[in-house]
Amino acid sequence: MSRLIPPRRPVVEPVETRPRLLRPNRQARIAGVTAVALVISWGAPAANAYWQTLSSTSVGAKADSLQELAAPTASASAGAASVGWLTRSTTAGRAVSGYTVARYSAATGAKVAAGGTCAGTVTTPITTLSCSEAALPAGTWYYTVTPVLGSWAGPESARSVGVFVADTTKPDAPLISAPAIVNNANVTEVPVSVTAEPGSSVTVTITDALPVATRQTVSYVLTADGSSQTTSVNLSTLTDGIVTYTAVATDAAGNVSDPRTATSTKDLIPTAKVSLSNGPDANKNKVGIADPGDKLVLTYSETMNASSICSAWQNNSASYTINGNDVVSIQISAAKVLTVTAAGCSPLRIGSVSLDGVYTATAPLVFGGSGSNVSSIAWNGTEKTLTLTLGKLTSGSQATLAAAEGQPMVAPPTGVTDLTGNQAVGAVPLAKSRF
Repeated sequence: MSRLIPPRRPVVEPVETRPRLLRPNRQARIAGVTAVALVISWGAPAANAYWQTLSSTSVGAKADSLQELAAPTASASAGAASVGWLTRSTTAGRAVSGYTVARYSAATGAKVAAGGTCAGTVTTPITTLSCSEAALPAGTWYYTVTPVLGSWAGPESARSVGVFVADTTKPDAPLISAPAIVNNANVTEVPVSVTAEPGSSVTVTITDALPVATRQTVSYVLTADGSSQTTSVNLSTLTDGIVTYTAVATDAAGNVSDPRTATSTKDLIPTAKVSLSNGPDANKNKVGIADPGDKLVLTYSETMNASSICSAWQNNSASYTINGNDVVSIQISAAKVLTVTAAGCSPLRIGSVSLDGVYTATAPLVFGGSGSNVSSIAWNGTEKTLTLTLGKLTSGSQATLAAAEGQPMVAPPTGVTDLTGNQAVGAVPLAKSRF
């Protein structure tokens, strides 16, 4: 009577790198063994196989391959991509256990692991055969799909058509810097430095602090190269005070950055220019002769502290007049220098004016007078002008101007300042003038 012998546990032999027949002397060792399977990799493209014994009496084996998939379909919208592919099984009809998805930056670019629902191995649900990833970097992307069985992978598919993802990311706000002070030394060439994303167009807008309706603006555009770029800007048309620089970058895709700002304080040194004019009475006031009714006007470039000219003038935007019998005395010396004295100001700071002309030979001319022929001083805070009017000639004799023209100059004395305390200086007039 025969007895039953329990079947031996199946023994799996090490797998070689290519299919071969099992050796005869090993047939007995696998006899009666139920079918077993092992996934292996040949180590060469598309050489992955699923090995299976055929029966308990088999003397051979065959390879069950993971087949390559067709190129997946891919599309993009609003910065996200969707990928789909057809199902694939082994040569023997066994279902794969999942798929891995990869992304490439070019038709021959380097592989990048896909993200979103395309990350890792797509297994749940395996019947979906699609995935997606959002917030993609701008560019054209290509996708592949690789079938997976257990811990083994089949050949990678061909790449999908390229899908374009538009750039929707705004560039970083540009860096901008400007000098702390804008004054007479740099107002026509203020250096403004900007750093922005390479290739972006940067608009720099510079404004003063006036109300919007009257605000003055200077602007320019540059193409950024990623480094600090300095441009010299003329800000002479802007009003003194806080100057604001605003830089905005626009990239090639039309994305606009947040603005970034910088500030300067514009505070110009006030200058005084001189002009001479002949009196209105052509019969009494002749060109080339200093006589009653002639005027000398000092025009300041900035709003002045009126009290720095005359202590009695406290309102900088008001108008003041000093006149009266022998109150104002205007003198022109033999050295062609005009000076003024007046009662009621302690002190009166006008300075001396070089007339650059021969108005007297040896003795000075003195203009004072009384009644309707007095010398006068008039300040106009709005126009920023100081007007001296020659009254009656009380001393000296008039002389004809020797030179055809004069070019007067003024030297404001120490203490004549603008509203921020800047000392006024003289300036050459744009046009020559004379009495």
